[in-house]
Amino acid sequence: MAETLAATLRRYGLGLHPLAWRVPPIETYPRVVAFTQTIPGKLALFALCALLMRFLVDGPWMAITAAAIGVSLAGRHRHRAALFATGALLALAPEWFNYRAAYAIAEQQGLLDGLRMGYVRAATLLACVPLAVAALWLARRYRDHPLGQRPVLIQHLAFIGLVWLAVVQVFQGMAQVLLWSLIAVFAAYFWFLAYALIGARQRQPPSIVLQLATFHPFFGSTATPMAKGATNWRSVEAATDEELAVTQLKGLKLLAWAFFLKAVLWVFRRVVYGKLGVTPLIVAFERFVDSGISPGAMGALSIVANFFEQILILAVWGHAIVATGRLAGFRLLRNTWRPLAARTLAEFWNRYFYYFKEIMVQVYFYPTYVRFFKRSPRLRVAFATFMAAGVGNWLFHFMLENHRVAQDGFGVSLAHMQTYAFYCLLLVGGIVFSQLRGWRPDPQAGWLRNRFLPSLSVALFYCLLSFFDGPQRHVALEDHFAFLFRVLGI
Repeated sequence: MAETLAATLRRYGLGLHPLAWRVPPIETYPRVVAFTQTIPGKLALFALCALLMRFLVDGPWMAITAAAIGVSLAGRHRHRAALFATGALLALAPEWFNYRAAYAIAEQQGLLDGLRMGYVRAATLLACVPLAVAALWLARRYRDHPLGQRPVLIQHLAFIGLVWLAVVQVFQGMAQVLLWSLIAVFAAYFWFLAYALIGARQRQPPSIVLQLATFHPFFGSTATPMAKGATNWRSVEAATDEELAVTQLKGLKLLAWAFFLKAVLWVFRRVVYGKLGVTPLIVAFERFVDSGISPGAMGALSIVANFFEQILILAVWGHAIVATGRLAGFRLLRNTWRPLAARTLAEFWNRYFYYFKEIMVQVYFYPTYVRFFKRSPRLRVAFATFMAAGVGNWLFHFMLENHRVAQDGFGVSLAHMQTYAFYCLLLVGGIVFSQLRGWRPDPQAGWLRNRFLPSLSVALFYCLLSFFDGPQRHVALEDHFAFLFRVLGI
């Protein structure tokens, strides 16, 4: 009787304990799946998704939802529809990436008043399309050539070369503005191109149409490629009407969960910052840096509150993007999945921001792992982790801050990244320790030792670590330590 009751509750997303409650698994209900394949069912599904997107997306939510619906209905023309939708959303919202470097150089060169920077950005984006196609063609054509075997390394060298030309000021005037415009666009699409170059080396590479459709796709992304590259898109694409219905129902569930988490975030802010009077970390830290006002022990609550707030923000944002991709017919994995349940530091990094971790692993970890320290397994793993979570992580964020190089120079920009470099070193140390330690649950231990205490220790580590990746990570490292020492009473 008890087993039957438990099975029934699980079928409806409930459980004998509130921690086991979930969104009802509607994608497993045959009648719901069959209804979703009908025209009335599709209309009901699309209407519910659009309603939830209205409250979850700050940008052109209607256009994004319409694009996902159009792609899902395109059938065998889904790849072309995805490319068209990606291009249309880019034309509608071209300011999605950091373009401040080009503005800064135009102002320095005295050209800002006479230039329409929106046209310069649009022209640069259009010019980069044939450049990307040429790069992919070369990667396919010369995949067996010694240079063709490392296309992503050549991509890195090309970006470094462009930045060097800009820093030494080989060009002046309009040419310098165009160079920085190219750098800004290159930095924004760098990791999308990296996935495409990796996929182009396969014996049966994805089509150019699908590759371009994944460059900041229509369902949203940052410089981190959500849903990875075209190779992954091709493997997770719904092939039948039933698969499409199941995938879309999972997308609807994820949107509902994101809506719930956004409500939790609203309550969290009202209670913690409003009722309890905890000062937001960005405010407390700015007061300390600008005026020397110490938050005292309350600063610890600011750090803890910021940690949980950032997890909720990332979860809501990522769930909305992944759910929209599912609505379009792609069975995408979640970006954030129960990070606080992680029992090792490496597991948390995988659960917290999955797609960022994936690009670091694909571009840095695997190439390093297969080439270096093959006779020393522990050093091999440690060095590959250092290249991914350390070097690659730092470089990724340095590229996002390319406007600082244009504004302040290369040396000052490096100084701005010192705190994040320290963050990366701590992250690498924690992950390597977690990997080499090889923790496994003790069958004789209970829930407290097997789940709660390991998860608590991991959360505490990342909570402290998140302070160095906080809203003021460009501030000097010594100021971060001074703030932290005051908070801890040292």
